[in-house]
Amino acid sequence: MSDIHITIDAEEGVDEYVFELNARKTLDGDIIVRDHPDVDIVVMVEKKKVIAFPKEGLTDEVYQTQDKLFNHLSKGGIISPETVQGGNLHGSMEGKILESDDLNVINFSLMSVAKFIENERPYFEYLDAFEKQQEEIFTEPSEADSSEYDPARHGETKGTLQPIYIRSPYGMSFTYRE
Repeated sequence: MSDIHITIDAEEGVDEYVFELNARKTLDGDIIVRDHPDVDIVVMVEKKKVIAFPKEGLTDEVYQTQDKLFNHLSKGGIISPETVQGGNLHGSMEGKILESDDLNVINFSLMSVAKFIENERPYFEYLDAFEKQQEEIFTEPSEADSSEYDPARHGETKGTLQPIYIRSPYGMSFTYRE
C-alpha cells in the first residue's frame, strides 16, 4: 500500500482525480514510486526532474519501459522532450519537469506517472499469469501431456551412438577398431 495520498483538486470543467501509488518520500523530499516491475521512478521535488532507474538488471525491456514512460510524460506536457537523456547512474533516464505558475507540477507529475503505471498494469498481469500457467504445465501436466514409465518401451541401446564405435558414429570410425 502507499503512504502518500494525493488529490488533484477539481477546477472549472476538470474532474477530481484520486490515485494511490506504492511510493515513499526520501529524507530530502523526493518521491520514489515502486509500482512498476521494471523501473523505480523518482520525482525530484527540488530539482524538478523525473528519473527512472532499472530495478534489477539493465535489459531491453527496461529501456523500452523508460522510453514509453518519457514519451507518455512528454506527450502529456509534464516534461520537456528535449531534456530527456541518460542519467548519471548507469541505466537511468531522466527528464526535466516543465514549470508552471498556476499548477502544482509535482502533483501533476505523480498523476501522470500513476496513469502510466495503470496503463502498463494489464500487460504485466498477463505476463505473470502466463508464467504461472507455464509453470503449472511443466510441474503438473495433464493426462494428454504425460505418460507413465513403461520398461518395455525403453531398450538397452538408445540413440545413434552404438557401443561398438570407439570414436564416433560419423565418418570412417570403423577403421579405428582393432
